[in-house]
Amino acid sequence: MSSKFSLFLLLSPLLFFTCKTEPNGFHPISTTEVESSLQKILIQAKEGEIILLPEGTFSFKRALSFNDIPNVSIKGMGKRKTILSFKNQIEGAEGMILKNAKNLLLEGFTVQDSKGDAIKVQACENVTFRDLETTWTNGASPENGGYGIYPVSCKNILIEKCEASYAMDAGIYVGQTTNAIVRENYVHHNVAGLEIENTRNALVYKNIAKQNAAGMLIFDMPDLPQANGYKVKFYDNIMEDNNGENFSKPGIVVNTLPSGTGMLIMAHKDIEVFNNTIKNHRSMGIGINSWIFTGQPFESKEFDPFCSNINIHDNVITETNGPAIPTTDFGKLLFAICGDKSPDIIIDGIFNPAALDKNGKPNGFCFKNNGDIIFRNMNAAMGATPENITRNMNDDISIFDCEIPSFEVGDFDKWLTTK
Repeated sequence: MSSKFSLFLLLSPLLFFTCKTEPNGFHPISTTEVESSLQKILIQAKEGEIILLPEGTFSFKRALSFNDIPNVSIKGMGKRKTILSFKNQIEGAEGMILKNAKNLLLEGFTVQDSKGDAIKVQACENVTFRDLETTWTNGASPENGGYGIYPVSCKNILIEKCEASYAMDAGIYVGQTTNAIVRENYVHHNVAGLEIENTRNALVYKNIAKQNAAGMLIFDMPDLPQANGYKVKFYDNIMEDNNGENFSKPGIVVNTLPSGTGMLIMAHKDIEVFNNTIKNHRSMGIGINSWIFTGQPFESKEFDPFCSNINIHDNVITETNGPAIPTTDFGKLLFAICGDKSPDIIIDGIFNPAALDKNGKPNGFCFKNNGDIIFRNMNAAMGATPENITRNMNDDISIFDCEIPSFEVGDFDKWLTTK
């Protein structure tokens, strides 16, 4: 890790507060005016303004929106101290929707019970999410919003010390974004705890995922504006007891996730997963599959449906206690082909033909030093039915016993120098 990048991590809180501000840039809001005036204050915010929210629970019937103004901070007194409740929301698809802003800080508040996504940040640059909470207080329900903390189509994102629970899709979701740091967060009781999707250059570390249906995901999806994510490092994370209910709505991708999944990697490239603890999952510890395995078509000519350059090493994967939870088609498949012995690592065996050597061995997939694990290669390229997989599946991990050089996740120095 470069010294400049380390300096950024230490100084990032200061960088947001040393932006150019106007006189009287602090804007404390009284308890009596939060509900009646916060939307107006957001609309009229000026560059450099620091909007300070008081302690208390405040109810909103409509989404809160913010657009275009740079160098603005929205700060509460801390998660579970400043609570923005959307339980009675009648209008808007999100709790908070923030667009097209640079140098944005969101810190120290809770968003509860939004009709849709809790905090959506779109097309923004240099954004910090810190000490936030998103949740739905009625527990697991398909009527909950899809995402808790949701930056999409952004550049330079830092998410730290946040908590997300009971999202119908993913608690923390970073999508179609370039340069992301996701660290020291706690995700629990979501369908997917933490998801990185179609994202380029991401460091994901020291996060905890518990009691979700699936702990952490790295997906690349077709037919989106930013295709083919790359260079994602997952390390020093804890994924434990993710055997919760998949309460998502039918028709979305996570509805296919088997409950009891520690981590799933799909159709992504340049992934390094190391020094993680993955413990006590019913269906699988780590799964790796191509988009082809889903059986779903795609139109984008740019989309690469295969995984490549997947390096999984030096993890502790224990107590993958079967049988798999058969509440989704994927779960039923794992239940059928693995019986009581759920795999610590399982791969679909569908590889890009260009990645095979002359003997048919796949290049760019290395699983090393992950302990005494149960491994399964489904060899689904030979047929993806349960009968074919049962016939062709093997446990030969030796062809994946290799090393891939660690890569640098770039552009963080540039991020620092352009602030």
